[in-house]
Amino acid sequence: MADLSSLTRVQVETLKTHLAVRKDQIKMKDALKSRNISGISRGAYYRTLAQAKRNVKKSLFTVATAAQLGLIKPEDVQKLISTVILIPNEVDPEKLPEILGLVNAVADRIVML
Repeated sequence: MADLSSLTRVQVETLKTHLAVRKDQIKMKDALKSRNISGISRGAYYRTLAQAKRNVKKSLFTVATAAQLGLIKPEDVQKLISTVILIPNEVDPEKLPEILGLVNAVADRIVML
């Protein structure tokens, strides 16, 4: 799903890591090491996290603006979100293109102008 979002791969991984730290599933020092063998600095981690959060917030305001303009219906967005939530985080790589294609088609129908 992240492939269809405006988040970078690194931002998605940082958000996942951040959630794991918040849930006490991993320690911060392990989170900093998780990106690669040498790890990243705490500052770089938090900059990436801030960028990811900013992108998510902008995306929310983009959807809200589109709804306000009458370009999309809030109930259609809710259906899309409800559908995406049902997709497991780890999907068989062979099935991923088909799943992304279906989600993309639903999004296209929502944004028909």
